[in-house]
Amino acid sequence: MGDNLFRVLLTSIKAKVTPLVTKVKMWTSWNFIRTNIIAKIRDFFTSLLDVRPRHKKDYYSVFGWLVSRRLAMAVVVAAGVLSLYYLFSTCKTLTHAGEEGIKTYDYNSVMLRFAEGKVRIRGKSGYLAYEGEVKGGSVTGYGTLYNREGVVVYQGNFDKNRYQGNGTRYYDSGTMMYTGNFQNNLFDGTGRLYRENGSLVYEGEFALGKKDGNGKLYDNGSNLVYSGSFSQDELLYGSLLGKKVSEIADIYKGKRVLYENDRDFAVVLEDIDAMYLGWGDSQSLDDEIVVEQVLVLKSSLGLGGKTFTTIEELKNYFGTEDYEGNSEVTMPEAVAINWMADYQKGFQRKVDMELSSDYDDYFVVEGFDPAYTVYLYSFRKDGLIYTFVCQDRGDTFSFYSIEKDEGGA
Repeated sequence: MGDNLFRVLLTSIKAKVTPLVTKVKMWTSWNFIRTNIIAKIRDFFTSLLDVRPRHKKDYYSVFGWLVSRRLAMAVVVAAGVLSLYYLFSTCKTLTHAGEEGIKTYDYNSVMLRFAEGKVRIRGKSGYLAYEGEVKGGSVTGYGTLYNREGVVVYQGNFDKNRYQGNGTRYYDSGTMMYTGNFQNNLFDGTGRLYRENGSLVYEGEFALGKKDGNGKLYDNGSNLVYSGSFSQDELLYGSLLGKKVSEIADIYKGKRVLYENDRDFAVVLEDIDAMYLGWGDSQSLDDEIVVEQVLVLKSSLGLGGKTFTTIEELKNYFGTEDYEGNSEVTMPEAVAINWMADYQKGFQRKVDMELSSDYDDYFVVEGFDPAYTVYLYSFRKDGLIYTFVCQDRGDTFSFYSIEKDEGGA
């Protein structure tokens, strides 16, 4: 009988406790908690988005307009949620990237705007685009810029995301292009320019990304060929006029070939596509002969920061021509025509010439075809005479000469 009473008591206790235990298990289960949290959030936003006003106190008065308080609150909450989403989606910051502990930011990270000191910046596709100093939300200070392949594009000083001050620019292959001073991303000041094969092209002064001022020009083997004046990437050929031949020898160090007859001579300066002329006794000392005319063996003229390639452009720049018409070639013009034909730079029909020589860089012109004609356009400007030589009357020229305007017109 005692055992029966105990079982009855135990059964009664279980009947009372079991529902409580069941409820505790239910309340502490993740599914119940999640369901309730979601329901609470749903109810909150349902209530929040129920913007229908029910009383005049449910309005704000803004400049005479009545705005629902609930609607205003909904807009504020939505703006806050969107701001937080944008912030967390863009601020992908690694607080320690690598052993140096340099912070790394995506290029469009909001937090990058507040960064100071040395950082790393990732490009759009995730590659390392920059490593160096930033200030005031921009790349300012010393740093290194990379392309997508990890090759250095530029290394040096920056100011507000621009190359500024001393730095080095590289080709896409990774070889050095330029080292020196920059201004607003352009070569500006003094520097050295290199070919992609590593040979030196030019060292001297630059302005707005172009050779401008005093500088030195080098051949493919980095050998000095010319030291003088440049303007907007163009060699100032007119600066050779009036100089003695001995002075030209100090200015030009490249390959030269001398042609002469019983009246005058012409020297081809192959590395700068030019020729200078002199008149006088061939027995005179070289340093007594003065350069009277320079032929530029190019089919374009660089002047005043512009490049001219057609006769129409020349007329618009110079004005009315001083002379236009056919002309029999002179000895220097005949040499220039044949030189350009040999290098396929213009004339297709060569001038018949009789040459004699004991050396590779010296020729005596025994005779040439005097009936060979060219078409000339001649202009005067700023104390100089420019004569443009054409194969025939047409739209373009093949080369031109410069000489001083002794008449002063």
